[in-house]
Amino acid sequence: LGGGANHVGSHLWNLVLEQQQEQRLQRASAGAQKGGGQENFGVLLRETQAGFLPRTCCFDLSGTVSTSYGTVEGLSYASGQEETQEQPFPLYVTEVQRDAVARVGEQYRGYWDEYLNLPVETRWRSQIVSCLPGVWHKVNAFDCFGDGLEAFSRGDVKEEAFDRVRVLVEECDCLQGFQLLADDLSGFGHICGDMLAHIRDEITETKPLVVVGLRGPFAQDYAVQVGRSEAKQSAIDCINEAWATSRLSECCDAHVVLDTATHSLHVDPIAGLYEASALGACVVDSLSLGCRMRAGLGLGSLRDIVNTLNPRGTKCRLVSCAADIRPFDFSQTLELRSLTKVVPTGRLGRGAQSESYVMRGLRGSRLEGAVASREEAQAWFLRAVADRKDRMPLCPRNFAADPQPQPLPFQFPLSQALTGGGSASASSLTSVVQFSSDPAAGRSLGRLCAEFKKACLSPGSPAVTSMLQAWGLGKSDCEEILESLQTLRSSYASDEYELGGFDSESSGGEN
Repeated sequence: LGGGANHVGSHLWNLVLEQQQEQRLQRASAGAQKGGGQENFGVLLRETQAGFLPRTCCFDLSGTVSTSYGTVEGLSYASGQEETQEQPFPLYVTEVQRDAVARVGEQYRGYWDEYLNLPVETRWRSQIVSCLPGVWHKVNAFDCFGDGLEAFSRGDVKEEAFDRVRVLVEECDCLQGFQLLADDLSGFGHICGDMLAHIRDEITETKPLVVVGLRGPFAQDYAVQVGRSEAKQSAIDCINEAWATSRLSECCDAHVVLDTATHSLHVDPIAGLYEASALGACVVDSLSLGCRMRAGLGLGSLRDIVNTLNPRGTKCRLVSCAADIRPFDFSQTLELRSLTKVVPTGRLGRGAQSESYVMRGLRGSRLEGAVASREEAQAWFLRAVADRKDRMPLCPRNFAADPQPQPLPFQFPLSQALTGGGSASASSLTSVVQFSSDPAAGRSLGRLCAEFKKACLSPGSPAVTSMLQAWGLGKSDCEEILESLQTLRSSYASDEYELGGFDSESSGGEN
């Protein structure tokens, strides 16, 4: 839901399809007797007569999706077909255009659907892409949570969107749950709330719903208004965050927030949505990895992941994220970088209430071989943190491990950034991604409550008051939002874990 979410989604599906192809090649070389491989890609992909398609729906504004599929930053695709027909432009893998695409490389700034590498024969655009009618990027403002009210108010627009979800559900043999990616501080945050409510009311009351909120460098910039005063912009930012947190927590089980784009080898933030969304795709891919691992190699279902992140059974949990992503090597060090502002890198591991680790392509050593099970992943983690000067707090920790490194598609944006930007590029990567529930989220909610009360419930700017009225938010509505935030904040107050050393004995039964 939204431009940032769809950029992340395009990179994500390219990664998934690359993994599927890699597994099929390994199975072919090893022989059919080796079984179906370690990952069950049927969790994320559905097979059609023309090829595999993601189990997804993509919603965005007109103007963020390509209307001329044959042009990318001055590169033309000579097909002899009309531009209105679907034409492939797979940026990563087309051999004929390899040299031309290399000239674009990491400077690509085109539309997200132009580098989504799906078989053109499936006519995937008509099946998975929807643009909201009457709303255009760079013409209408869509940078406020309330902007989604009018855009999603028409009954026919809602019904068409819900129909796309129902079709996907009907194709599932065993539904695990839903994962929603959303630019949640924009108008798509409100649409995400409506979508969550529909899924919870009409499709499932029990299956887990996980939202990945994309903000800052991971989100599309939908602002077109200029000249806002600093006070008004500050109030809008506060309202967006408060409204989104309150609304989305009503129906989802976990709300993962990505809002700062750094990776383990560079301190400087990643510039540009195209590059940042590639990092986001690696993180989201890890979030669903445990759900698709076979034979006890992963965490199990999406419900198992949610239970790890939400051990107290609270209705919704705000989840922070950190990652150590690097080219394939044998290193046993752990250098996590925070991707969520409320838990900065310097505070990682100092007070989390629960943690879930997803590890890919790790090696115990050159002699020990790949980390391929939960037990081996835990042992690797214990060795990696053994030299820490500060003690690791006791908390529930779970691990998922994939012994295979993450294969990268051709010209993947991070392939050169991970090697320092030189001429060499990484073809695969190892990663440790941490998802955690941290008391820092409770403190952040306390700050948000105070700021929202000051901005919306105390006498303030007439411009802010009129904006709230345009969105249909009266004083009672603002009081309900504040009460919801305070309830969510209180859920962190009693979640305290004893601090102590984390070793193989003290951690027994918590993995």
